[in-house]
Amino acid sequence: MTFTSLGFLLFFPAVCLVWFCLPARVKPAWLLAASYWFYACADWRGPFLLAFTTVWSYAAARALASPKTRSRRAVLAAAAAVLAGLLALFKYLGFALQSAAALLGLAGVAFTPPAFSLILPLGISFYTFQTIGYLADVYRGTLAPEKNFVRYALFVSFFPQVVSGPIARGGDLLPQLAQPAPFAPDRVRDGLCLMLWGYFQKLVIADQAALAVNTVFGDYAVYGGVERLLAAVLYALQIYADFAGYTAIARGAAQVLGFRLAENFRQPYLAQSVREFWGRWHITLSHWLRDYIYIPLGGSRRGALRRYLNLFATFLLSGLWHGAAWHYVAWGALHAVYQIAGDATAGLRRRCNLGQGFLARWARRGFTFALVTVAWVFFRAGSVRQAVSFLGGIVGWFDPWVLTDGTLLTLGLDGWAWFVLFCAAALLLAVDCLHARGVRLRAALARQPLVYRWLVYYAALAAVLVFGVWGPGYDAASFVYFQF
Repeated sequence: MTFTSLGFLLFFPAVCLVWFCLPARVKPAWLLAASYWFYACADWRGPFLLAFTTVWSYAAARALASPKTRSRRAVLAAAAAVLAGLLALFKYLGFALQSAAALLGLAGVAFTPPAFSLILPLGISFYTFQTIGYLADVYRGTLAPEKNFVRYALFVSFFPQVVSGPIARGGDLLPQLAQPAPFAPDRVRDGLCLMLWGYFQKLVIADQAALAVNTVFGDYAVYGGVERLLAAVLYALQIYADFAGYTAIARGAAQVLGFRLAENFRQPYLAQSVREFWGRWHITLSHWLRDYIYIPLGGSRRGALRRYLNLFATFLLSGLWHGAAWHYVAWGALHAVYQIAGDATAGLRRRCNLGQGFLARWARRGFTFALVTVAWVFFRAGSVRQAVSFLGGIVGWFDPWVLTDGTLLTLGLDGWAWFVLFCAAALLLAVDCLHARGVRLRAALARQPLVYRWLVYYAALAAVLVFGVWGPGYDAASFVYFQF
């Protein structure tokens, strides 16, 4: 079951209806059962690993808080090692064996990795990081361990965010689970609006852009520089609208039920540096890496060289977290290089003093977007070699006439679809610009007369139904971050 499936459109209203009718003492148990059902619909085997992760981390947290525990550090290390080991087993064992075989082959040693097939449990990267962060907070004394097992199990498996985040912190979500908010019409309406915006981003923008992106990346050797450049830009748009759309649906669904999930995106493509980009993109992961990897490694406290090494290690882990392949590692390394180069040239850029005017701000945003887009090619390509070849073709085979000779109509989108995609992308940019200026559109819409509000609601719903990607060939499970 995914957010864009018919099953979810039946599941979610039923969950909400029962949730608001139940007495407070049994609400967590109902939501826990619903969360496990939601998760089991993807693969019936997945809940077993989720349950083990929950029981293991719950017991470890209680041990960390027990006065009888002699070595809390040893308990934390053992608990985190088991959780990380499970993630490595299911996600990285095949990658590690193949990489070892390749290295041994370079040394003239023949090694054939054993053939095996392990399922990749949906969302394992997300809930593993969430539970490790919870244990680290308990160890540090910033969070008391949750004693109620049902509430803790719900914290790990809460269905809006168990598959693709946001990565919740115990200090944020557990108190809300302990005291569920009562039904509030205004909150429910606002949550539904947020969900509708998420569906618009996913179905109208991301899935529309994916048609052209998949066409070009699927056989990039036959396309010239303009088509490749367009596909790279469209992929940057696709992955943003896809993941931000998922997050909006997740946050909106949680809000309808009375819970507040952390914001995960804050207009990332308006960033004026790569460092600022990571303060706006996948915010919960960025903060997790900062708090539990970068700072424990020493952060920026031990000189420039150590800071750069810590930064590089953190982004290599970020790349590996996203996927068991070297092109993901290259993507993370490239972002580390961007930030190190930005830090090393900060003095020179200050002396150049480009100013803070309108043109200067947008020039920095354009340059940052270009850097991020180049990195996205490594993220999307099947290998590092393919990414380099793809980028090389942009420079070496650039024919601007394809913009006017009808070539664009062979990339999976007809003229009408290109127009819809352009208008939807322009709307996304306009909304981000308004949010960056402090304008909250949902709050502004809520202040309008009833007739205007419903006109907007119906127009948005019609846009999703009419312009969204549906029908043959559409895969409702194709949220990009589901694979992580």
